[in-house]
Amino acid sequence: MGCIASAILTNELLLSLVATGEVFGYERDMASISTCELAVVMPIFNEAGCLGSVLEEWTAVLDRTGIAWRLLALDDGSMDDTPSVLSSWLVRLGPERMEVLHHANRGHGRSCVRGYLRACELGVPWVMQIDSDGQCDASFFAPVWSARNSVDVVYGVRRRRLDGWRRVLASVLLRRLVRARSGVDCPDANVPYRLMRTAGLRGLLATIPGDFDLANIALAVQLRRAGWREACVDIVFRPRASGEPSVPLHRFAVKAAELAVQLGRLPAPAAVPRGG
Repeated sequence: MGCIASAILTNELLLSLVATGEVFGYERDMASISTCELAVVMPIFNEAGCLGSVLEEWTAVLDRTGIAWRLLALDDGSMDDTPSVLSSWLVRLGPERMEVLHHANRGHGRSCVRGYLRACELGVPWVMQIDSDGQCDASFFAPVWSARNSVDVVYGVRRRRLDGWRRVLASVLLRRLVRARSGVDCPDANVPYRLMRTAGLRGLLATIPGDFDLANIALAVQLRRAGWREACVDIVFRPRASGEPSVPLHRFAVKAAELAVQLGRLPAPAAVPRGG
């Protein structure tokens, strides 16, 4: 009887709020999410110096496509003015098109995983990950988006890297390490420029241990193991506009050794359905 009374009171309260207009924003947000085609996941750590220009570039390109999109900005414990930049952009875009998630520093990969899971929760059919440092050129978004229809994941493959020969060498060595330890060949396993279906994605994310630091690499391996259909689009990767890379070159050997161990322990994604 108490539950019934509570339900009646809840309904009466809801009707009262609707009558006064206090839930219109909530209803509008829910409607915008239900029609959203794409969630853009952007992990951010101390990028106040370039974040505004990156958001200007990407929101302009996304608007020109005519698709309904929602930005998921993940502040990974920034210690500069990143939170204030995000606050101003949240006011500018509104909660219908932007959501800011703050958390203590957990690293780039695990921040991405939180964003992917949030996209799955929202029921958005596609999720794309980009970085916030200015290296992801938005001019390549249109061909990546166009390539999605007959596949489950589209990778922007960094055929040209303008961020130095050491990063090119690191990518070559990383590809060989991933192939040797996982048994699959991923053209650019750690690329941030990736578009994925959310259907079935949660199941694959569940196979990645919570302490797997370079989670985007683990996800690329699991997507290939699970037989998801892939497409690749050549992109140009620009130099960083500001900030520091998530894996500095002087720590590459340490991170590579850690990755080798974690890849060896990565379980096979048994019985995880393909995205499409």
